[in-house]
Amino acid sequence: MRFRAILTLTTLFMTCFTLAVFAQPLHPWGAVARTDSLPENQSVSGQIASVGDAVFTVSVSKEKQAAQTVEFLMDDKTKVEGKLTIGAHALVEYRSDSGKNIAVHVVITPASGMGAY
Repeated sequence: MRFRAILTLTTLFMTCFTLAVFAQPLHPWGAVARTDSLPENQSVSGQIASVGDAVFTVSVSKEKQAAQTVEFLMDDKTKVEGKLTIGAHALVEYRSDSGKNIAVHVVITPASGMGAY
């Protein structure tokens, strides 16, 4: 009788312990996807120098330096506010992927300086 009681209590203890281990919540992001290793978006502003089907370039001029042109690719996730026209001022938020700049969000103000209402 004593052996049966010890065996029953041991089985009950092991069952409770096993359930407690498997009841722990899983990590919400998983072990593979790590958000701290993803690069943050960058931004640049300047005049639009050229516009293509899925690409455009922005001429960026910094203080006391010659203007540089930066090329941006657009994909189906790119959000564009305004119309891409040559000479318009653009603020581009982008991410770098395999050495290419992919536009994430583009805000365009007309070349005349007037904002849209």
